[in-house]
Amino acid sequence: AKICLEIMQRTGAHLELSLAKDQGLSIMVSGKLDAVMKARKDIVARLQTQASATVAIPKEHHRFVIGKNGEKLQDLELKTATKIQIPRPDDPSNQIKITGTKEGIEKARHEVLLISAEQDKRAVERLEVEKAFHPFIAGPYNRLVGEIMQETGTRINIPPPSVNRTEIVFTGEKEQLAQAVARIKKIYEEKGNSLQEILERTGVSVEIPPSDSISETVILRGEPEKLGQALTEVYAKANSFTVSSVAAPSWLHRFIIGKKGQNLAKITQQMPKVHIEFTEGEDKITLEGPTEDVNVAQEQIEGMVKDLINRMDYVEINIDHKFHRHLIGKSG
Repeated sequence: AKICLEIMQRTGAHLELSLAKDQGLSIMVSGKLDAVMKARKDIVARLQTQASATVAIPKEHHRFVIGKNGEKLQDLELKTATKIQIPRPDDPSNQIKITGTKEGIEKARHEVLLISAEQDKRAVERLEVEKAFHPFIAGPYNRLVGEIMQETGTRINIPPPSVNRTEIVFTGEKEQLAQAVARIKKIYEEKGNSLQEILERTGVSVEIPPSDSISETVILRGEPEKLGQALTEVYAKANSFTVSSVAAPSWLHRFIIGKKGQNLAKITQQMPKVHIEFTEGEDKITLEGPTEDVNVAQEQIEGMVKDLINRMDYVEINIDHKFHRHLIGKSG
């Protein structure tokens, strides 16, 4: 109550507190818009669990986030109820620190990246994609979109679940950007077709939880008598896709991938719908895709692992740092 009184005195907004049935505290804020926004930011900062994250954008774009007399930055902080720290002009860092709730950080990060995209001299393209399909494009823990960004050198900004936008923004060199857009469209069309087919056949819509949600619940909406058929089709679609892993020491990964990815390319060319992931430091390889294709790819990779283990070994040797240059040799 003391904190709320201080906020009311400082902002001029009126706060009303009430206790919900689940013992959660609800606060209603009323007053002039500017006062309400300031009070909301203070409430979030002082009463909700805070987290922090960083977002990197080109140093020359920082001034556009700040805006004239800092107005843009202040407005962004009020809208997202976050604290945004931008490095001083004489600081070479390009990292912007955002502090607030998880939802607020997501919103602020999204807005900062959009401001940066507008100032980027490279090509920018916007793609409208229904919100329901964003989790498929992002992939588990944003791994899929991260992989596309790394492989194409294109920045892809997908609105977080808390932001009510459908537009995905791409920034990059024209040719690589086109590749990234094509890959996203392919994912959208493949996943979209599956859900649209179910909707067309049964009249039931299928809603998938967002990528950052721990929920495994898929929601079906439609006529009660049609739900059974739709559920059967959803199970069939789910079972036609699998995630599997192959045990492989991390030091073997580069040999499995092969020079310039040649070994891996042989597998992915045969089974383009299979996604193969190597995580640094982990003694396994993860495969995702249609069940039949994953089984074939898994068999091939297991064969490669067995062959390499029979032919190769790995040992770590501690050598004084002063001798490293002699091992590397001139020009590597």
